[in-house]
Order: sequence, then structure tokens, then C-alpha cells
Amino acid sequence: MGAALRDDYRGWLAPSGNYPVAVPDYEEPWDSPEFTPVPQAPQITTVRPTGFESARVIGEHVRVGTPVIMDLSEMSNEDAKRLVDFASGLVFGTRGNFERIAKRVFLLAPPEVEVLVIDKSSDGSGFYNQS
Repeated sequence: MGAALRDDYRGWLAPSGNYPVAVPDYEEPWDSPEFTPVPQAPQITTVRPTGFESARVIGEHVRVGTPVIMDLSEMSNEDAKRLVDFASGLVFGTRGNFERIAKRVFLLAPPEVEVLVIDKSSDGSGFYNQS
């Protein structure tokens, strides 16, 4: 924590290496051995390609372990098939998961991300069961 300093001629100055800075007299919580950091939420990348040239971007994200949602709704059928084939090989090569989310929308997940697919309600009381 730094303290703002007053310069009578120019106004307030921010603390820097040239000015004295107030130093807290307590130990920061992350310096104690009991501190456990909060895990960060996973990042998911969404890609809406219009052509096969987006394959490289998708591949780079999957290789570094980022889950990718691939929305092929704006692509021609031929290019969409090529990209699905590419993504299938990419996921197979990285030992990841490949799930269809909706028509022409797919999830490519790295192996360290668990994908849980629930097809139907287990007790038959789902939203669509209105009989």
C-alpha cells in the first residue's frame, strides 16, 4: 500500500522509487502458509468460422488446453465437413473430447477438462415432460 504525497507546486504525486512510501506493518495473507489461492474459472473460446482458414486458430487453442466451442452455422457444408474432420483429428491427437452441442455447434475439450453429457432427465420429470 502506498501513501499519496503532496507536492506544493504541482499537486498530488503517485509514489515511485524516488518518494517515500508507507509500508504496511502486517503480513500479507498470501505470504502465510495457510493461504490457498482461489482457482481461476476456466476460459472457453468460441469460434464462428466462415472458412477453413480458422482451423489454425482452433488448433492453437486446443493445443494449449483451452476448450473451444466451434459454431459452424455460417459455413458452407463442404467447408464445415472439412473443419469437423480436422477438429476430430485434432482432438484425437491430443486425447481430448469432441461433443456435439447443437446442430453445427461442437465442443472441443482438452483431456484435462471433464465433459459431462446428460441426455435425458433421470427421473422423467424434465422440463419437456409436460404430460
